Amino acid sequence: MPPSKPTIALIIPIYNAAQDIPALLPAIMQQSLQADHILIIDSSSTDNSQHLLSQYPLTIHTIKKTDFDHGGTRKLATQLIDADIYIYLTQDAIPADADSFKHLVALLMSQEQIACVYGRQLPKADATALSAHARLFNYPTSDQIRSFQDRNKYGIKTYFNSDSFAAYKKKPLETIGNFPENVITSEDAYVAAKLLKQGYLVAYAANARVFHSHNLSLTEEFHRYFSIGVFHHRERDLLQDFNSATGEGFRFIKSEIRYLIAQKKLYLLPKAFLSTLVKYSAYQLGRHENALPYSIKKRMGINKSYWLKPL
Repeated sequence: MPPSKPTIALIIPIYNAAQDIPALLPAIMQQSLQADHILIIDSSSTDNSQHLLSQYPLTIHTIKKTDFDHGGTRKLATQLIDADIYIYLTQDAIPADADSFKHLVALLMSQEQIACVYGRQLPKADATALSAHARLFNYPTSDQIRSFQDRNKYGIKTYFNSDSFAAYKKKPLETIGNFPENVITSEDAYVAAKLLKQGYLVAYAANARVFHSHNLSLTEEFHRYFSIGVFHHRERDLLQDFNSATGEGFRFIKSEIRYLIAQKKLYLLPKAFLSTLVKYSAYQLGRHENALPYSIKKRMGINKSYWLKPL
């Protein structure tokens, strides 16, 4: 008998997604590979998100806004719906063509040891030059398959992963204890690192594409990179095996400069320099959060409800 077709659940956490739903849901409905279940986890939206979603064949599960947790909410999804494969998408990541899901799942199923695949993120039409470069740098045009043995080559990039558009097999997720609860951010990197250390492979599907980018202010970048620093500090035991020096930061800076020159936007170099300084400073503050009083820390990071929960 031929092998049975794996069941697929599409999971989308949302909050006040009314402006995203008119583009997101039609793109999902047009996919050549359709999920067997679509689960929306709504953090108590106050707009008309649920009304807009009611027009589509999906399930909505509502949680309190303060209960949202990057890892815990995604773990909850696997408890609410049983499937062989879980595709995670954020509300502002719009599939770029009808085969985005198909390509993502095809690479996931191409090898037994591949436990996780994330897709390519393209800059949106309104992306600034700096935002567009970040997407082009982090999401190349060729597929990658990485193992734990690749850590000396890729360093921290070995466990790079993004739940803005990613797919996971159920059994490997269960092997590592599912998504972590109560992480400030980067639950996707946490899971990828765990999977790699268990001998699984993490892959990148360049032809599985979504439009997803953010034009962050310097303040928003500070909050984001402070949170990443906190994550790296608190999960240092998990991540220490990947901390080989690969010069990734310098490669990014050089790539950004070349990109701005090619785009004839040299006037953005001071802003790019300032952005790099802000991100680096915020990250280092996060890495050394123990030296900061709690009253200061809770103002610096994203996901404010994280700081209200016990460690």
